[in-house]
Amino acid sequence: MDIRRVFISAALMAFFVSFNSSAQAGSLSEPPGIADGPGIWMNIWSHPPVNETEEYCLNLNRHGVRNVFVQTSRSNTEAIRNPDRLGKLIETCHRYKIRVIAWSFSMLDNPEADAQKMVDAAQFRTPRGDKFDSIAANMEKDLSAWKVEKYSRYLRDKLGKDYPLVAVVFSPLNKAPQVARTPWKMLDQYYDVIAPMNYWNSKYADYKAYDYTRDTVKKVRELIGRPDAEIHVIGDGMKTHSKEIHDFMRACRDNGVTSASLYPFHQVTDEQYDCLARYTDYFPVNARFSLAAFKELRKQGEFVAVKDPSSSVSRNEFYSIISRKLTGTEIVDSNALANFVRNFGLDPAYSAASGNEVIGHKEALDVIARAVDLKARAKKIGTPIDPHNPGQLARRARTRADKWFVPSARAAVVSHNGAASHDRLNYLEAARIILSADSALR
Repeated sequence: MDIRRVFISAALMAFFVSFNSSAQAGSLSEPPGIADGPGIWMNIWSHPPVNETEEYCLNLNRHGVRNVFVQTSRSNTEAIRNPDRLGKLIETCHRYKIRVIAWSFSMLDNPEADAQKMVDAAQFRTPRGDKFDSIAANMEKDLSAWKVEKYSRYLRDKLGKDYPLVAVVFSPLNKAPQVARTPWKMLDQYYDVIAPMNYWNSKYADYKAYDYTRDTVKKVRELIGRPDAEIHVIGDGMKTHSKEIHDFMRACRDNGVTSASLYPFHQVTDEQYDCLARYTDYFPVNARFSLAAFKELRKQGEFVAVKDPSSSVSRNEFYSIISRKLTGTEIVDSNALANFVRNFGLDPAYSAASGNEVIGHKEALDVIARAVDLKARAKKIGTPIDPHNPGQLARRARTRADKWFVPSARAAVVSHNGAASHDRLNYLEAARIILSADSALR
């Protein structure tokens, strides 16, 4: 078998397995808590009856729903309402690979008492021993910083540093007076995921689903103060229809959101289920992996100046990272980088002049394949990769690597106005591609 094809095929496999193979990346298997995929929210009064649970979960599975956010209490109720229904729902959802997240409407008049109800939900077990996959702390009535901190610290202390916690708060665009007091940076200290209630329907103003969602995501990142914060956007399902929901999901996609859900008006409608079934038209199937990779690369010193993870990556940025991983040294000068890229066959046509152009998915995957091949050849002959001396590693003409590689699992990108856009790689996708091949490039 052609050794080149072996190396390229091996690299391809790395794109679709866990990041566990990377020692630097650590364990980046499927993140806990919420799953990649769409979600729906359920109020305390709308739990399906036990004898209807199977049909209910089958319908969720049929429409691709991966997360169910189930209300278990309010401040003025017991901690677990409907334990029999909850037990059946959790067990049946898990059979269909659907994660179940508990939430409670917390008034925060007594922060610790409200938090204990969430702790009770986290500790709830079904007759078969199943449990909730996460809890979502819903805070919207009183957002005084001291109350939010007391509530949040209690949760974290009782459940431990590794338990996945979701913070549910209003979009910062909401004009309610308590929203301005939301302690965003504090929430970021205690919670793994920030889930803004992104409700664009308003009796006071005419908000567009796309614009409201876009501005919500950008503002949340700005208020938290870091681009790798995980944001799960709760979409407006209160009498909304397909056009708005598709606009909502487009805005999530265009702004690098890793997951989203709908909060319905009593029950999810058939039209809304059909929209959720189109979720993968807008979201990569491994969006949370991409965010985990982006966080890891930032820890390694890459992408530290990035403000918006959904923005496009230049060819220079991508090639610079690959050259550092191959050689262990920084190539600062753009002409020197271009010489390295050409001399070592990563892209024979590359030039300093084209370095500021945006890189596309296919080019990035092709470069990774060539880089893995180059590293393998260097190891085989026991020669380090010297950026100034191609020597025995000068690349000969080879079969195109993208014969085996495919673009990332994502629909064709369509701009807000409906026109097809260019194939552009954003920082989240670039991080996933780079980190997936990290161990092969060392």
